[in-house]
Amino acid sequence: MCLICKRIDMIKVGENHYAVSELETGYVVLGDQQRFSGYTLFLCKHHVTDLHFWKKKLRGKYLSEWLMF
Repeated sequence: MCLICKRIDMIKVGENHYAVSELETGYVVLGDQQRFSGYTLFLCKHHVTDLHFWKKKLRGKYLSEWLMF
């Protein structure tokens, strides 16, 4: 299991204290090491290595949610 999948599993059971928000396609989390105030990551709920592996509809939804933050 990859590091991101482990982090998502921690969010699901309430053990990831960096979790900020859950959206339809992913989770907004604070970075482990904050170098910039407000730095966040958007972890996708669907494990893939590259965006081009996703179906167009899912990719569009993920990117539109990512742009909201």
